[in-house]
Amino acid sequence: MQWKNATAGKGYGILMTGLRQCARDRFCWGVLVGAISAFVVTWLPTTAWLYVMGATLIMAWRIRQDGVLHRDAPRRSQDIIGDQALLKIAGKAAKLGGWVVHLPDRRIEWSDETWAIHERPRGRPVTFEEGIGYFAPEWRDAITRHFESCVATGLPYDTEVKIIDCTGRRKWVRAIGVGIRDEMGHISRIQGALQDIDERKRLENTARDLERRLAESMENISDAFFQLDTDWRFTYLNHQAECLLERPRSGLLGRLIWQEFPEASSGIIRQHYERAVRENQTADFEVFYESLDAWFSVTAYPGPAGLTVYFRDVTKRHAADQHLHLLEMAISRIEDFVMITKAASQPGGDQTIVYLNEAFVRITGYSPHDAIGRSPGFLQGQRTDANTIDEINSAIARSEAIRAELVNYAKDGREYWVDMSIAPIVDSAGRATHFVATGRDITDRKRTEEKLAESEERFSIVAMMTTDAIWDWDIARGHVQWNSNMASVFGHEDISVEDGFREWESKIHPDDRARVVSSVHAAIDGRAETWQQEFRFRRGTGIYAEVLDQAHIIRNGAGDATRMVGGIRDITETRLNEAKRLQAQRLEAIGQLTGGVAHDFNNLLTVIIGTAETLADEIADPRLSAIAQLNHKASRQSAALTRQLLTFAGRQPLEPASLNINRTIRAMEGLLSTALGETIILHLALDPAAGHVRADAAQLEASIMNLCINARDAMPDGGRLVIATAQSGDDAVIQISDNGDGMDAETRAKAFEPFFTTKPFGKGSGLGLSMVYGFVRQSGGGIEIESEPGKGTTILLSFPRLASMETYAEPISNGLLKGGSERILVVEDDPMVRDFAADILVSLGYSVTCSGDATEALRIVETDGPFHLVFSDVVMPGPIDGHAMAREIMARHPNLPVVLATGYADIERIGATSRFRPIAKPYTRRQLAETLREAIDASENNR
Repeated sequence: MQWKNATAGKGYGILMTGLRQCARDRFCWGVLVGAISAFVVTWLPTTAWLYVMGATLIMAWRIRQDGVLHRDAPRRSQDIIGDQALLKIAGKAAKLGGWVVHLPDRRIEWSDETWAIHERPRGRPVTFEEGIGYFAPEWRDAITRHFESCVATGLPYDTEVKIIDCTGRRKWVRAIGVGIRDEMGHISRIQGALQDIDERKRLENTARDLERRLAESMENISDAFFQLDTDWRFTYLNHQAECLLERPRSGLLGRLIWQEFPEASSGIIRQHYERAVRENQTADFEVFYESLDAWFSVTAYPGPAGLTVYFRDVTKRHAADQHLHLLEMAISRIEDFVMITKAASQPGGDQTIVYLNEAFVRITGYSPHDAIGRSPGFLQGQRTDANTIDEINSAIARSEAIRAELVNYAKDGREYWVDMSIAPIVDSAGRATHFVATGRDITDRKRTEEKLAESEERFSIVAMMTTDAIWDWDIARGHVQWNSNMASVFGHEDISVEDGFREWESKIHPDDRARVVSSVHAAIDGRAETWQQEFRFRRGTGIYAEVLDQAHIIRNGAGDATRMVGGIRDITETRLNEAKRLQAQRLEAIGQLTGGVAHDFNNLLTVIIGTAETLADEIADPRLSAIAQLNHKASRQSAALTRQLLTFAGRQPLEPASLNINRTIRAMEGLLSTALGETIILHLALDPAAGHVRADAAQLEASIMNLCINARDAMPDGGRLVIATAQSGDDAVIQISDNGDGMDAETRAKAFEPFFTTKPFGKGSGLGLSMVYGFVRQSGGGIEIESEPGKGTTILLSFPRLASMETYAEPISNGLLKGGSERILVVEDDPMVRDFAADILVSLGYSVTCSGDATEALRIVETDGPFHLVFSDVVMPGPIDGHAMAREIMARHPNLPVVLATGYADIERIGATSRFRPIAKPYTRRQLAETLREAIDASENNR
């Protein structure tokens, strides 16, 4: 112990020397963190770690002092960056973070991994009291004592404690701290590491629990179990071993087995045990131990520590085997087959075959090896009557005798009929333990019976296996027989058999009757083997169904049709679904066409609005100016119509703006109350701190309305709906809660999937929540569902909260437009829009170059530059569009601004591509002038 303490002290001295030399050097502190990571990952003993860490720090300091790292500054920078990356990877892998407490103000710094361990995103600095507060209450005094001792003495500490992270979860951590002294020798800060060891602690507890349960299992298993060491002495016996050997373990542990059980020493037991150890193979045998008057089944497993032996008493089984052998000898010569099965151990379980005589082998082809141990059910097959099997199983369950005839299958697949009698064998308690089945082959008799009923049975099977209304038409007599589906599917009861063809013909729609009847006669008179037609068939209610009628024509040797067998299938729903699919495809095609037309119309409106605006601003004649203003107003209304078309096509751009969410919800209160109805109470709980968010007002209102309608549908008998707002961190939250039916876990998991709905068919599209989800995510927010069956539903919408209210005002239509002399490249495939934009920019003093596609524009940027700005449409012909062109230009020329224009894309997403807010078509002269000027000025300021 003294040597250990002295060694630890020496290692600690080396560590302190390294710390003092490296206290003000970032490189050496990187080495320190690396050493700590290595210590944690490899779990070195503390003494060894002190040596390694101290020596590593001194070595690093000497390398620094010798100037090795100063000879190649670029290489040193790369090494440091590489070290930091490796340290970050090591920290994540080991769940290890660093921390520093600066003295005397006790200001705390955490590494990224330390923030992650606390489940807290990096934000404002953590105070010392907050840091201590993360430790679980029962550990705070201990960690405080460790820390204060380190502050006072400089002695390091290494302890395992529990913290409570920001999610409220308790976890085990390893806390390491060391005092760092300044040049005066005073402790200026405490620096250390924090490692998440919760998983390791959980595994340790699991291992201890597994060890305990294993010991309990060994004591409680039904088999006897003991262990012998390499000297053949007992090292362990379980309770069952004590019982079977009739000896207490206290009298056997440590004793030699051959002395305690001399009979085992002189018999086959010792031979099996010694051969198992010698050959290192498991020994499995049965032996009669005379002194205990018992048969044992023994399995011995050799191992490095000796021999492990499992054994159980099989005396009763041996007696049963002897009895079974006698029975086999007695009935082996019977001509009828005999099969004995063991009763199922549990109700509903299968019996097990334990005996077969030679007659069974002769009839079935299965040997005893093939059949014993299996359920008798393996003899049954496709044509075995299920009802007969049910009757047999029912009798067996009641332990009653039964006689039955059924089809079985031989080993070669041959069917055979058996006339079988089954009787139970009961024990003294009246419980059936086995069943004896005897029987004979009656296949020849059954085949004769089956031939007599073959045609009727075939028709019956066909009728049962379909939902069609099956019919059988005897052409010569005119009789038609129908199965029960004519009543269940079409509602026709008691159809006449004698005049069946006329009955069928009368139910065909008058407009289809002549065509269908003539096609039947043509098929019969010709050589056709099948017939098929679609037509309208009257139901019992008088409503016509769409049906598919098809049949097979049976002909005699002369080729004349004698019989038709067919079926009528109701395909009304199929045809309806096909119509709906075609309608959906048509709407999709219309949507695509509408979107394309609206895009092209936007290009035209861009020119019309721009020219109308020019005329309104520059014509001095009041009458002509008024006409120009009217033209401008009409074109703006046309733009609004275009936005509606884009909405139908699903391509409308979002128009985010600063919204006071409380004001938005308050304005909807009356509309929501009307939509919810009188049976649902609406309550608003709006927190002024929720503030402002940036979102599309119309989409936000539509989302709130959609969620409230869903809540209403979940409360068919009325209820309470609460809309609340709050501030949560940097987000504003809208909470919509109801006390309706609620959702189970499976429904919650699929709630946002497109077309998923729990509403009845035709009551919901399944797109409502999907649209809300898409809008919220597109707006940079999140959506969550909290719900349980019978406990209502709460949906939380969160949006990034604006730090201050942002306002967006429509530009004032009067005043001078600001231009410039810079070079601008205009990229637009529509000639009118391209000429319009170029004319405006030239009138503002810019030097303009034009291009009709993105590929040409990229070439112009490289060959005819430099340019101060590129203005491009998004939708462009050719292999690349405006998006791809903007990304390529920014990659080649990071300081060249690119402004995109779009007719129906997402404004926010396009803005992320080009770094500058795009302009929506149709745009005005002023919008174009101010947007491009703003982009040029911003680019110049950032250079």
